[in-house]
Amino acid sequence: MRRRDVLSGLGLASLGACTTLTPPPGPPSGKPYLPGRSYAPVHSSMDRVTRTVVGLRPYRPQGYRLDAERLGEKAVIHNYGHGGCGVTMSWGTSTVAADMASAQGRRSIAVLGAGVMGLTTALILARRGHDVRVYAAALPPHTTSNIAGVLWLPTSYYDPDVASEDFLRRNRVLIRAAHRGFLPYVNRPGYGVYWSDHHALSRREPGQYQPLPGGDDLYPELQRVHENTLFGYTYMERFRAIIIDPDYYLDQIMKDAQLAGARFEARDFDSLEAVMGLPQEVIVNCTGLGAGALFGDESLTPIRGQLTHLLPQPEIDYSYVAPSDEGVLYMFPRRTGLVLGGTHDMGNGNIEPDPAQVKRIVEGHAALASRITTPA
Repeated sequence: MRRRDVLSGLGLASLGACTTLTPPPGPPSGKPYLPGRSYAPVHSSMDRVTRTVVGLRPYRPQGYRLDAERLGEKAVIHNYGHGGCGVTMSWGTSTVAADMASAQGRRSIAVLGAGVMGLTTALILARRGHDVRVYAAALPPHTTSNIAGVLWLPTSYYDPDVASEDFLRRNRVLIRAAHRGFLPYVNRPGYGVYWSDHHALSRREPGQYQPLPGGDDLYPELQRVHENTLFGYTYMERFRAIIIDPDYYLDQIMKDAQLAGARFEARDFDSLEAVMGLPQEVIVNCTGLGAGALFGDESLTPIRGQLTHLLPQPEIDYSYVAPSDEGVLYMFPRRTGLVLGGTHDMGNGNIEPDPAQVKRIVEGHAALASRITTPA
């Protein structure tokens, strides 16, 4: 492979206005936890399962790649490696990727991949007047992004012992930018984005207070609760969180990109040489795990995630993440059904559903439902 000249500094202008942030507030005062609120139990049983899906999260211990480099006559902007937070971080990192692409001074731009990163980047660039062509082996609803949960809570997509101080600084800025990007879509008809009453549960008190990702002010109605918790756990963080249904959301974002002028072409690239043969001089790489083979990124690791969907329960308007003896359990409500997880299998590239995990997850959520409590 030819020696690559890194194009440093591009995209930092979009971060500059946000680098000085107000410190997050301290823990909320001890308000009573939603007095009088009742919670309907999840009806979790095998006869209510509609489907089980498996996706591979593109994980990099050092964090997602967001930079630009020159390969021969091409400028390549990388926007991949977001682990299980691709949808969550899409408006943050895709805006910076679009800034880097626009800074090249070319009207025609290629985007590789039609998952959430590719679609969001294409939409931003097309709205700016660029001639955008998206090349992808799969389009919604057949992308890895379609399999995602999604609760907007950016966690577990980098190793804090490996990530650089520069990454951590920029990441906090981009978390906040990503959150702002989703706010105009909440309750917007057809986009599948809405608020949920979320509960992060724990069996023990935290040793030290830690702000939530990006700052506590991003999570309305935040309460840290030590009694009257959902399912009777020792400790709970309850707040309003954004739920995104990718089956609605990705279709709409793709349509928005097309209305803005972006064109889509079904194409699979088997080598870097094939990518370099594209007519565009500016290429935005949003290929996720595919970047490992195409661009030689050996740090990429798949993390296997399996989700089981249940029949809809319109009365379920809350979500949760809870520990159990057999592993973490989480539930996110959608209009199309309840999404149950979870698994987090590092380095496992098998995309076939595991029946044993289906049983564990369904039975685990049923056990939680049997313990549901109504706060006083």
